[in-house]
Amino acid sequence: MGRIAYIKWEPSNSVHVEILDEQHRKLFDIVNDLIDEIEMGSDRLLPVIHDLIDFLVIHFRQEQMVMTESGYPDIMKHIKEHQQFAEKAKEFFQEYKSGDVDMEYKWITYLKAWVYDHTTKMDRDYGEYLLNRAGDVHQA
Repeated sequence: MGRIAYIKWEPSNSVHVEILDEQHRKLFDIVNDLIDEIEMGSDRLLPVIHDLIDFLVIHFRQEQMVMTESGYPDIMKHIKEHQQFAEKAKEFFQEYKSGDVDMEYKWITYLKAWVYDHTTKMDRDYGEYLLNRAGDVHQA
């Protein structure tokens, strides 16, 4: 199997809330750490997965708080996507613990796609909402 490509956070991925942008950059870093651990066949994979889960719990809570406070109209759709991801992650984790040797690659492929798509689409949508809302406030 060839080298797994990293994912890269770009400034164009900004949601215009610094703490959330910082968290997204950290999320990309954790995903890239997982890639490194998988490729090295490291026994540190499980701790990095736990770090990811712990981080996502905090990040999702922070994101949802910002959306609630701003009155983001698509918050329920966004929360549902977070919940679906959490369920899928649990499924992958159970399969990994059961000894599925291909699970690492299935998981990282899914994770990379989900993180990138979610942050560059759904998160960018609420970022645009926040930016437009800030413009409305400044114009009032």
